[in-house]
Amino acid sequence: KILSDLNINILSGHHFACPREEGGLWIFFVDLTGRESSVEEIASILRESEVVVDVKFSQELVDGVILDKFLFPLIVLEERSIILTIESFAETSRRLYKTFSSAALVLLYEMGLSARLSKIESIKKKCKVDGLTALRIALAERIPKGWGIPNIDELDQENLQAVVTVEELFECLPTRNLERDSTSHFFRGYLTELFSKAFKRQFQTKETERISKGDRYCRFIIKPF
Repeated sequence: KILSDLNINILSGHHFACPREEGGLWIFFVDLTGRESSVEEIASILRESEVVVDVKFSQELVDGVILDKFLFPLIVLEERSIILTIESFAETSRRLYKTFSSAALVLLYEMGLSARLSKIESIKKKCKVDGLTALRIALAERIPKGWGIPNIDELDQENLQAVVTVEELFECLPTRNLERDSTSHFFRGYLTELFSKAFKRQFQTKETERISKGDRYCRFIIKPF
């Protein structure tokens, strides 16, 4: 209401409120074009509200360029996170292939295996769920973290065999429609380790469809050894 009374247009924003905390965080961008009040004056007015604890602000670095500095550290699902662009990962993978040739496949797979060895146990403890539910949560987390859109299409709980598909898998996107061979070695390792920790068995994962060769999604078959 304060900003509305000042006739200030909010362009976009994010509102965060944790159920376990009394306060919340509101980060927003405003358009101050043609306004007589300075940023400092507006911040001072907001601080006078009884529901406002504090106000911090940043201004454009250069004309027309404003960066959000207040989301650091980046927390996703209560975990400290970083943002790595798809192109950055792709360049890293290309460097591995250039340096180690076919051995890069093994390196990426091992990196996936060790990416979060404690992920399932962490979810089980935090959410008080069984291994299968923890697995579903871990896969669902890949969506807000930008990995892709995974789905367990088939699951034989007696024989512990599963089919998982992933739309827009980040590891395959740079080579969409360009590669015939598998390019999801990192995620294949990650998926293998999730199943191994969830069911306390050793698993193997095979990629049978991939967007890098023109398929609609990447498809993985997971089986125990």
